Amino acid sequence: MQELDNTLINKIVLLSDHEAFGKLIDIHQAEVRGLLFKLTGGDHALTDDLSQEVFIRVFKHIRKYKARAKFSTWLYRIVINVHNDYSKVRKNRYEIKGEDSLEIEESIDNSIDILRALKTLNIKERTAILLNYEKGFVHNEIASIMHMPVGTVKSCIRRGKLKLKDYFKYGE
Repeated sequence: MQELDNTLINKIVLLSDHEAFGKLIDIHQAEVRGLLFKLTGGDHALTDDLSQEVFIRVFKHIRKYKARAKFSTWLYRIVINVHNDYSKVRKNRYEIKGEDSLEIEESIDNSIDILRALKTLNIKERTAILLNYEKGFVHNEIASIMHMPVGTVKSCIRRGKLKLKDYFKYGE
């Protein structure tokens, strides 16, 4: 995947190839939308708006991408920045409006419960948990995406896991 991303990015940067940018969006759009859907508590309209903003920023800043990290790490940093910018402006607590799932433990199978459980986490815990368990990023990649020390990422994940465990043990 990284090789394909780099090929497309080179076409975009060197040749201003809009078709290559479209392919890059096609490759990553579902993953970006899936993460934003969970971060917004299942708000489809907000997910659409934030996804569009993510890819606008990617287009505007693609020339700044340096292949020192994976493209997905750079992309998810933009996703988190867009979501954080929105959250700062709106100071909004999200309502659960849809269904989706996050597999944290095999015994959890009701996706609406998972969205409710995720809603109990603060935004840093929720983001770190989703990036780690759903997207498969390791701690140092999450630290880069979220602009925080690795130790803080580990703490967020640990606290988030404890809160989720308590939520499913005792209910809301």
